[in-house]
Amino acid sequence: MLEVDIRVARRMFDVAASFTVADGERLALFGPSGSGKTTILEAVAGLVPVAEGRIALGGRDLTVAGAARRGSSQLPVRARQVVLLRQDPGLFPHLSVWENLTYPVGRPDDREVGRLVEILRLEGLLAASPRLISGGQAQRVALGRALASRYRALLLDEPYTGLDAPLRRELTELVAARVRAHPVPAVLVAHELEEAQAWADRMGVLDQGRLLQVGAPSDVVRRPATPRVAELVGYRGLVPVTAGGRPMLAAVHPERVRLGARPERGPVVQGRVAALRPAGAGWAVDVDVDPGRPPGGLTFRMSDAPPGPGTEVALTLLDPPLFERARAHGEVGP
Repeated sequence: MLEVDIRVARRMFDVAASFTVADGERLALFGPSGSGKTTILEAVAGLVPVAEGRIALGGRDLTVAGAARRGSSQLPVRARQVVLLRQDPGLFPHLSVWENLTYPVGRPDDREVGRLVEILRLEGLLAASPRLISGGQAQRVALGRALASRYRALLLDEPYTGLDAPLRRELTELVAARVRAHPVPAVLVAHELEEAQAWADRMGVLDQGRLLQVGAPSDVVRRPATPRVAELVGYRGLVPVTAGGRPMLAAVHPERVRLGARPERGPVVQGRVAALRPAGAGWAVDVDVDPGRPPGGLTFRMSDAPPGPGTEVALTLLDPPLFERARAHGEVGP
C-alpha cells in the first residue's frame, strides 16, 4: 500500500494531499495544469522535499517531514523502488532499444523482458537507436523499461500526451492489466477527464494544491462535492431551481440536459434559445435562463435539429448535482 499525507512548499502555493492507494489499485489525479499533480508524484519519487507529513510504501517510510532541516537524509530515490514515467520518454540515445529496456535491471530476466517486447510490439526494433524510431515507439520503449524494473509503486505523469487516441487507449489498457497481474499501487496524473476515467479505480480532483474530492470516477462526475469540482469535471454553470421546496442551484452538464419538460427526471427550467452551432454529429445550443439573475444561461448538446434562436423552450436537467444558494454576491458553497 502507498500512504501519502504531505505538504510540499511551492512558490505560488503549497501542495497538500492525503490519500492511500492499495496494491493493485489505480488512482488518477485529475485537475488543471499547475494544480500540483506532478509535485505529488515527484514527492513520492523523492525528487522534491516534503515540508510536512509522511510517505510510506508497504509500511516502509520513504520520507520524514523536515528531514532536510534536521540534517538527516531521506530515503534516496534509487532505494525507493518507485518508477516515475513521464511524457518525455528519456531514452538514452547512445544505447539500443534493447539496452534501454534492460538498463534498470542489470541482469535482466530475458523471459519477462521478452514478454514485454511482444506485448509492446517492439520485436523489430531491439537493435535500433532511439533516434531512429517514432515518438509512439519511443514511448512504448520507455513504458517497457519502467515495467521491466523492480518497482513497488508505479507513477505515471501524463505519459501518453501527444500520442494518437488509439495508442493512448492501448497503452492505458496494457498498464492497467499489468497492475492487476503484478499488484502494486499505481497513480496516474491526467489532464484529460476521459483519460482519468478510463484508467482509474478511484479519481482525485486537485486544484490550487488541494485535493478537493476522491472517489469512484462515476461518483465524482455525477456527484461533485463542490461547485468548483463540478466545473473541473465538465459542468458548465449553475442555474436556480427549486428542489424539495428549497431554492437551490443546479449544476448543468451539457450531456445531461433534455429538451422538454420532464419533471419526473429532474428539475425543469425555462429559457430562450440564444444561439446554436454544429458540434460533431449534433448541435450545441445556448439558452438564456432567467437573464435577470446570474449565471443566467447554459449550453447543452442535442442530436436532433434544435429550435431556432429566440424560441422559448423548457429544459429538463437530468438528476443534477444541487448546491445551496449563497446569501450574497452570487457565491455558492456545497
